[in-house]
Amino acid sequence: MIQYGLKLWSNNEKYVKEAAQLYAEGVYDYIELYIVPETYQRYIKIWQSVSIPFILHCTHSIHGFNLAIKEKLDSNLSIFSEVKNFAEGLNAGYIVVHPGVEGAVSESIRQIILLGDRRLLVENKPYFSMYGDRCRGATIEELREIMKACDSGSCLDISHALNVSWNLKKDHAAYIRELLSLSPKLIHISDGIFMRNHESHLSIGEGEFDFSSIRELILNSGVQKMTLETPKKNEGLSDFIRDLTKVRQIFHHA
Repeated sequence: MIQYGLKLWSNNEKYVKEAAQLYAEGVYDYIELYIVPETYQRYIKIWQSVSIPFILHCTHSIHGFNLAIKEKLDSNLSIFSEVKNFAEGLNAGYIVVHPGVEGAVSESIRQIILLGDRRLLVENKPYFSMYGDRCRGATIEELREIMKACDSGSCLDISHALNVSWNLKKDHAAYIRELLSLSPKLIHISDGIFMRNHESHLSIGEGEFDFSSIRELILNSGVQKMTLETPKKNEGLSDFIRDLTKVRQIFHHA
């Protein structure tokens, strides 16, 4: 049975009360919390107060954390120390991490090893970032190399996977099947549009993805956790509730 997750940021205090209520009602099963740098002191007690299971998403390149760049090592280690504090404070079982942009996959591997955390799940990336940078860990070859060298698990992002399969002119379902062969512990799901330089995370039904073609692949993979990475365009979590309803219909009805 799939468990469903709500994606929030560590400074999203405005959603805390509603998130706690929805969890109490059994609407979703865990929060995946993206850690914005320098938010621990202000927000850790707020998140501890809700008694909800947590997965963490490590800070990434939009906040200056880039494991593929040698010169970033010291700042990366400093930023990750706060992520670890959150993980310990919230008893998080997994920490999702991006391998970085530009740079070299060998540097990503070196720095992931230096992070020294057994909870890490390496996420597959789109071919290009939203700023046009080449992403490390986009191809399955790089992802395999990182996972083997670092002895880490993986997180499968559907939108990222379909972006890469489009860029490399691979069959979409076949590429997702390849990534599922890595036995990901967690899936990120959203809709999206093809023929873009980077991935697009859209609400379910607002994009071009054919979920019927990948539904059985995911259901047969044994993956037990699925985080919705869809936008929240209105106040509150009504968009999340609507998207989660659609996702449940996809994965629990033929």
